[in-house]
Amino acid sequence: MRQAVLAAPLAILLVAGGCKAAPEPAAGRETAACDGVPELAMVGRITDAADILTAEEEARLSERLARYEQRTKHQMVVATIPGLHGARIDNFGTCLGNRWGIGRKEQDDGILILIAPNDRQMRIATGSGMEKMLTDDAALAVVHQMTPHFKSLDYADGLSTGIEAIAAQTGDSQ
Repeated sequence: MRQAVLAAPLAILLVAGGCKAAPEPAAGRETAACDGVPELAMVGRITDAADILTAEEEARLSERLARYEQRTKHQMVVATIPGLHGARIDNFGTCLGNRWGIGRKEQDDGILILIAPNDRQMRIATGSGMEKMLTDDAALAVVHQMTPHFKSLDYADGLSTGIEAIAAQTGDSQ
């Protein structure tokens, strides 16, 4: 309903202003996919809202992500959240990636590793510019590599395994 109310004034402004490709407001762009996804501030390459990593683990993983970005120019970040608040994990990951602007805008080459330990779910979300390098099947294979670590609550090693697997798949093997 709210979209319909906003659509008419926006259409009038576009026609009156002569804009051919005015950017859509973020709230309008994410409405359906982001239903139930709470706001979460990005605090760095690692946003550990679920508090599952030690400060040393965060620093080590963050350093690796910085090297990855320096070498490939692609941006990969990790987010942990206690729970999904009723949202689907794929929507949560896509919504966070878009809200945070992960990756270079022109290339849409961001990667987000999302973990919701209380819901026992995880997701690797990619920008469209990464889909040829990191296909859905390849991302699922990475998830399978990470899962045994997570089952034993070793989140840092699971993330390290996933980051290295993604890095190798996308052009940065150490």
